[in-house]
Amino acid sequence: MKKALIIVAALTLAPTFAAAESFEKAYLKARAMYGQGAVFEWQGNQYVATHEEESEANVDATEANAQMMIDKAKAKNKEVAALGFEWKLTGDILKKAEAAKADGDYRKALDLAAQAKYHARIGIQQYHYAQSNWQLSVPE
Repeated sequence: MKKALIIVAALTLAPTFAAAESFEKAYLKARAMYGQGAVFEWQGNQYVATHEEESEANVDATEANAQMMIDKAKAKNKEVAALGFEWKLTGDILKKAEAAKADGDYRKALDLAAQAKYHARIGIQQYHYAQSNWQLSVPE
């Protein structure tokens, strides 16, 4: 009898647990399964699996837009550097973005600057995770 009750409870609650999926998990699942720009549904609303940096870089490839994106990436990288969580490769990506802009390849400059800004943003997330989970790095 107990087994039957447990099975019934599990079957009844399973949809509840599936519906409790966080937005981040739904976003990451859609992004992994269907790629950039995939449309997914979460809590009755539709969203697009696009990083904010991809949206910012999805503008006309002009020198002004490339410079604006590079400036945003540098500002975000400065912010993460102040926290001590700057990624080594971000500086190189910014240099490549500036070189692409100097060569007149504004689309490449936009894309590289967006990538650098993304890395800086994830570095900030990494910092906050480390601050709230520091005990996980202490040896037992």
